[in-house]
Amino acid sequence: MKLVSTFALGLALTMGSAGFSAAVAKEKPAAAPSLQLSKEFRAAAGPVQEAIKANNLPDALSKMPAADAAAKSPDELFLAAQFRYQIATTQKDAAAQAKAIDAMVSSGGAPASLAPQLNLAAGNSAYQAGNYPRAVQLLNEAQRLGNKTPDVYLLLAEANFKMNQIPAGLGFVQQAITAQEAAGQKAPREWYARAASVAYKAKLTGETSKWTRAQLKAYPSADNWRSALVIYRDSATRDFGTNLDIFRLMRATKSLAGERDYYEYSALAMDHGLPGEAKSVADEGFATSAVPAGSKAVTEIRTMAGGKTAGDRASLAASERTAGSAATGKVALSTADAYLGYGDNDKAIALYKTALTKGGIDTDTANTHLGVALFRAGQKDAARAAFTAVNANGTRGDIAAFWLLYLDQPAAA
Repeated sequence: MKLVSTFALGLALTMGSAGFSAAVAKEKPAAAPSLQLSKEFRAAAGPVQEAIKANNLPDALSKMPAADAAAKSPDELFLAAQFRYQIATTQKDAAAQAKAIDAMVSSGGAPASLAPQLNLAAGNSAYQAGNYPRAVQLLNEAQRLGNKTPDVYLLLAEANFKMNQIPAGLGFVQQAITAQEAAGQKAPREWYARAASVAYKAKLTGETSKWTRAQLKAYPSADNWRSALVIYRDSATRDFGTNLDIFRLMRATKSLAGERDYYEYSALAMDHGLPGEAKSVADEGFATSAVPAGSKAVTEIRTMAGGKTAGDRASLAASERTAGSAATGKVALSTADAYLGYGDNDKAIALYKTALTKGGIDTDTANTHLGVALFRAGQKDAARAAFTAVNANGTRGDIAAFWLLYLDQPAAA
């Protein structure tokens, strides 16, 4: 999918007006445009115009060489190119149209009111021909002349992408979105998806996260949450703990889908020493029918987790007491994670706070998990504060940003 496929270009170059008729006539009335046309050009161009008006295109084409040869001034060169554009448009000859547009731009005689759109059209032609530097040059000129429409920015984005100027291209996508919104229209979902896809392929993790969140802000849905979080998860190699946090957010946004998601989430929780969370996720998968009743893989994980939960949960009281007397917050943090997995959010919240007070732990991890527990307990404002405390540039900065985005959406209420 490319952005340039989302719009069509057109030019208002109709030649049948009285002004242009007078412009090429032998005697120019006072009301005609002030064009610098020689008698020689008028003599050669008049028959071409008459043939076009009569829709006799073969006759018009046969007379064009004479008009081209007589064209010397910028106005004459522009009008000759304009004749060729009209003929090519009627004949639906895209290659000839592109050539005529280039000739109009290079003539130096284009009316000021038409120049911005002409440069856009010429930039599009250069892009389609694979001449991306020329396309950028023409499109930048269109901008300079006042054409700041989404069309210009989208073409600039794609031309820059083709030249592997990814950050610059992404910046033009943002300008297209801004221009679209300034016109009172919502930017299509595809614009966000294109930017996220390009950033992902370029392995720009920060930009990938930024664009997937931007798409979610504009188009929140379970499908989009799943797509965004999967792209984010796969955009870089992440540790088990971070991946587990991604699954927790997928669960909250109801974007877990199918047997594989539930299996991977449950297996990851087991590997992380959280049988309570592993079992509850597997149970949820079966209860919602997202996991087929006969799933051998998820059944095995659930059975394994179920065999460990009784002893694990019985040990938490002792761990909780140890956490209170420990010199650091490590025991409090691991015990809080266990309670979170069992759905005992109140105890998890208290222990996360203890862990943060004692220190000696990864505070970003603790604040992220505290935010999850507070969210599950219905304390949205407190959850927002916890996620805000996470270092935006740290390992869990993007996860916290995703959570903050979700907290601001109606579905999180």
